[in-house]
Amino acid sequence: MQNQDIQVAAIEAGKVLDTLAALSVRLSCHTCDTAPDSLVLEAGKVKEACDAIDVAVTSLKRILAITDANGKSIFPDDS
Repeated sequence: MQNQDIQVAAIEAGKVLDTLAALSVRLSCHTCDTAPDSLVLEAGKVKEACDAIDVAVTSLKRILAITDANGKSIFPDDS
């Protein structure tokens, strides 16, 4: 695999981690008195969460699409 592919994969992985971390913070209820399992989210927060998940999924798909010269995925086959 080329060094450029590795850099692109690392950037995309960083996007996934940043997006999911931000989503976790937005959905947490650290400053309210409501138990997390009974929290009802506003429609805007649900849309933000769905958008963040879409960004993370797209980035993961880009990572999985990066291949080396032999056409093999950068991730080992665990099957």
